[in-house]
Order: sequence, then C-alpha cells, then structure tokens
Amino acid sequence: MNKFRRQSATADDDLADEGRLGELGYKQELKRDWGLIHNFGVSFSIISVITGITTLFQYGLTTGGPAVMTIGWIIVSFFTFFIALAMAEITSAHPTAGGPYFWAAMLAPNNYLAAFFSWVTGWFNFVGQFAVTTGIVFGCANLIATLATVKSGFVPTPGKIIGIHAAILVSMGLVNTFGVRYLRYLNNTSIVLHSLGVSSFAIAVVAAAPTHQSAKDVFAHFNDATGDPGWGERASPAYVACIGILFSQYTLTGFDASAHLSEETHNASRSAPYGVLMSVGVSALFGFFLILCLLFSIQDFDATVGSEYLQPVLQILLDIFGENGAIALFTLIIVCVWHCGLFSITSNSRMFFSFSRDRGIPHFFHHVDKRVSNNQCVSDLHPC
Repeated sequence: MNKFRRQSATADDDLADEGRLGELGYKQELKRDWGLIHNFGVSFSIISVITGITTLFQYGLTTGGPAVMTIGWIIVSFFTFFIALAMAEITSAHPTAGGPYFWAAMLAPNNYLAAFFSWVTGWFNFVGQFAVTTGIVFGCANLIATLATVKSGFVPTPGKIIGIHAAILVSMGLVNTFGVRYLRYLNNTSIVLHSLGVSSFAIAVVAAAPTHQSAKDVFAHFNDATGDPGWGERASPAYVACIGILFSQYTLTGFDASAHLSEETHNASRSAPYGVLMSVGVSALFGFFLILCLLFSIQDFDATVGSEYLQPVLQILLDIFGENGAIALFTLIIVCVWHCGLFSITSNSRMFFSFSRDRGIPHFFHHVDKRVSNNQCVSDLHPC
C-alpha cells in the first residue's frame, strides 16, 4: 500500500512537472526518472573536490601556499554558497535543462534584451561546458601519466598525455551515449566514492603520517613561488593571494548541473534547487577537510613542492605509504576524477540539447533517440 502511494505521488509530481515545463514553453521529451539524490549526485560529482584539489595542489602550494589554500577555501565557499542560493531560487521558478541562459531571458527587462542576454549567456555557458570538461579530462590524463612513472620507466610526453586524454574522453562519451541507463548506478557509485571514499582517504593520510605540520604552518604559511622574483615582489602579496584563491574557485564550480538535469528529475521545482545547495554545502565541508588532512600530513614542504613527480599529492602519499600504498590511493583519486568527467559530459549534453532546442546552436543537436527508453542526448561522440 505504501509503495502504491509513493508511486501515485511520484506520478502526480511528474504530471505537475510536465505541466510546469509546458508553461515555460517546452514539452516533456526526456524521461523523468531521477530523484533528489541523483540530481544532487551529478553536481556533487562535477564539483568533485578531490579532482580540483589534487590537480591544482601544486598551484596552491606555490601561489600563496597553505595560508591562501585554507583561508581562501573558507572565503570562496562562503560567497559561492550565496551564488548557489540565488541559483537555487531561480531553478525552482524555472526548472529547465537550459539553466543560466534561460534564466537570463526570463530576468531581462524586455524581449529585445532577453534575446541578447540569453544568447550571450548561453554561449558563455556552452564554451565553459566543454572547456571545463577538457580541463577535467586533461587533469585525469596527467594523473595517470604521473602515476605510471612510479615503479616503471615510463616517460610522459605531450603526445602520450594527449593520447591518454583522448582514450579517457572516448570512454566517457561511450558511457554517456550507449550506457545512459547505467548512469543512475554510476551516479550512486560516484556519491559513495566522493563521500565515504574521500573521507576514508583523508583520514588514512592524516592518521598514517609519521609527523604533522603545525597549525601555524597550515593556516599562516604564505608562499610565493610564482617566479624569481615572484609576483609578490613584482606586484604585491595581495595579488598573489587573489590569483591563489583560483585553487578554490576552480574546484567549487559545476553545480548548475542540477538545473541542466531538472527536466529528468521528479518534483524538479523542489529537488533541483536542493541539489544545487546540497552539492555546494557538502563539497565545501568535504573539501576543507581534505585540504587540512593533506596540508597537515606534508612531511617536508620544500621537497613536496619540488617533487620529481611534479605532483605534491602523490609525493605526500609516497612519503607516508611508500610506493605500493601510494599507487593504490592515487588510483582511487583517478577513479573519482573519471567520474567527475563522466558527469560533466552528462551535464554538457543536456545543456547542448536545450540550447539547440532554442536555436542557440544548430538544431541538429536537439534530438532524443526514440529507439531507447531513456535519455540519449548528444554526447561528445555521438549526436543521437
């Protein structure tokens, strides 16, 4: 009886969602079978604190150092949450796959400016979508190439890294194109990896570290290794701090994915906004915990920054766990980064689909494959 009631409530929500979508000028084309947790999981996976923190840890240590990394994370998280609050409110009122460019049209003072603001916002979002995916996948390729040098004679070259990059992108595109029905399960896996997996990773690192940095080293150590002389001398330490917080800003992005997936989410006017807020709030906490664990576990700051692997997180793991342990834990990071890229493409495809539907890009991309009973939209490999 309870199961029947839940199914009936879900059906009523879907009818309401379809009606709301119709009021916004669209028909229901995508299968609506994602819940709040799935919606949250996509944004949470794309933010992927372990992806941004690992790939930019060297940048953070040399551009402001631990002080900017820790304090900067708090500041960026605080203001990012206000952005998320605004986005959540707009998502609740306009739950469409278009996201920001549709909101720009709705909030414009007149129809002429609505078209202009929507087009400009859409193209910024469009370019940003595939640019951030490229950054995620390239970061993953670099991590794989770096890990391959441990206990082997592998020598990374630009050609090899681009080859790895292409192979990773193909794998993600294939899953998004032909394995769409499995994305929900991969979403659940990603949530576990980015929560329990990252927590266990961070606790293991800080617990196994033979020595720890002092609180002063973590929260007050300012390091300017941006050149000789560094930008702290050529400009000012404030400038170094400003560019140093890009470490945090790059990581806490991608939560618009909850809006892009709203046309596939039950009770979208409620679930999608919660997805935006939850992903930012939870990521801010997990990210800060991870940063602290890594910074406190540095054994030799100068040796970590100047690591022969050019990857300080890997060097921290090698110093604490040795080669075998470091390989195992670094592999966990790579798996998390792969999931981050996978769901970035998922979000990309929904935005492309919607932008094409509104003629922002060629209509060729506005297509849902009717041969499958799920949402097989355009991916990086295959326009459905």
